[in-house]
Amino acid sequence: MTDRQKAELLGRRGELLAELFLQDLGAEFVARPTADLGYDFFVGFNNREGGVNIAAVEVKTTERPVQQRFPLSRQLFRRLAYSNIPVLLLVANVKENRLFYALPGTFSAVAESGANTVSVPVVAVDHTTKEELRHLLITQTVPSAAGAESLA
Repeated sequence: MTDRQKAELLGRRGELLAELFLQDLGAEFVARPTADLGYDFFVGFNNREGGVNIAAVEVKTTERPVQQRFPLSRQLFRRLAYSNIPVLLLVANVKENRLFYALPGTFSAVAESGANTVSVPVVAVDHTTKEELRHLLITQTVPSAAGAESLA
């Protein structure tokens, strides 16, 4: 198996973990774009007023242990944090079958030593944090770009 094939398989495994997690969260729909729109999924959650709250989802896959912060390219962070819809970042540790999440529009990223990398805080998914995330997505209290700090 080539390195590229392995990376593709790991990426797909991470996306499958994320898709199952989103369905388990109670998403009304989990849609994979048919064209490259810059996100892995779009999800919709029925809200209490009878509408549907939509969010974009970006999945990053790793085999390494995930710390309290996860590195992203500055370009990816800007796309996630400054979109006009809420974006959910899911980090899948495929070796441990664990998920972590971040809501990039709600915090400031910290610049890494490399000019093109930032790190974002991530939260390990457990029963409590899963319910908190479900509540945020259903009530749509996930702010978008307004909460993110500029990375000039």
